[in-house]
Amino acid sequence: MYVEDLGQIVEGYMVTMNTRGIPEGMKGKDKIIFGNIHQIYDWHKDYLLKQLEKCLEGPDLLAELFIKHERRLHMYVVYCQNKPKSEHIVSEFIDTYFEELKQELGHRLQLNDLLIKPVQRIMKYQLLLKDFLKYYSKAGKDTEQLEKAVDVMCFVPKRCNDMMNVGRLQGFEGKLTSQGKLLQQNTFWVIEQAGGILARARERRIFLFEQIVILSETLERRRGPYAAPTYAFKSSIKVSSLGLEPCVDNDPCKFALISRGAERGTIRYVLQAATPEIAQAWVTDINHILETQRD
Repeated sequence: MYVEDLGQIVEGYMVTMNTRGIPEGMKGKDKIIFGNIHQIYDWHKDYLLKQLEKCLEGPDLLAELFIKHERRLHMYVVYCQNKPKSEHIVSEFIDTYFEELKQELGHRLQLNDLLIKPVQRIMKYQLLLKDFLKYYSKAGKDTEQLEKAVDVMCFVPKRCNDMMNVGRLQGFEGKLTSQGKLLQQNTFWVIEQAGGILARARERRIFLFEQIVILSETLERRRGPYAAPTYAFKSSIKVSSLGLEPCVDNDPCKFALISRGAERGTIRYVLQAATPEIAQAWVTDINHILETQRD
């Protein structure tokens, strides 16, 4: 069913658009709409589907399959990184050009319903492996390989989700791909303190990269049920100018980031996380970055 859905995109929409042409306003953007879906389709159709069918005979093979192809599954991360740009273009033409194509192709689902399938699929693989792990644990079987496979399939969807969110960040002047790995991203209540003046607490989506911390504002969801929130860039702190207070007001949910030598002087950002665990994960990662920098 999944391969058929991908086929509706590749052999339906993509082929038809090539033969009948695209609207003027879409020229130069059509490649962005589909990203690397052709690559995902070919790999599943020609290889993975057959391998998954073999795993019905022996579920032990399933874990090996996902461990072996961890690098290949990175194609989903690439797809997800492109997804926000794709959504934006599709939403402009969904009721006009793409509706005409849908009718012409006789499809039941709209294009945006089909384009979300790879994102949903990567989660389904994770759930499938977790179910097998639960079953093997109860049966007292060796779970080492399955545990490894679950780790792989927890990491890949997390990376996919991270890249989709990064792709929705607007207004950052620098190059995100030059900021190192994305380590954390969460929503915090933030109080900004500059020159002794305290601003009121504001909700901010914050991204922690190896080279920079980016603070952004969540914009309202727009354009129907498929639209995810976008983030407007507000400020950033380069790791070379970053200081950390691991705990504020003896509150395990609060810590502070210090931006030194900024144009506005030293700025202190007090961050309040939703849980102590989130705060601790951030403090641990920031400490690690700062230690690496000192070495």
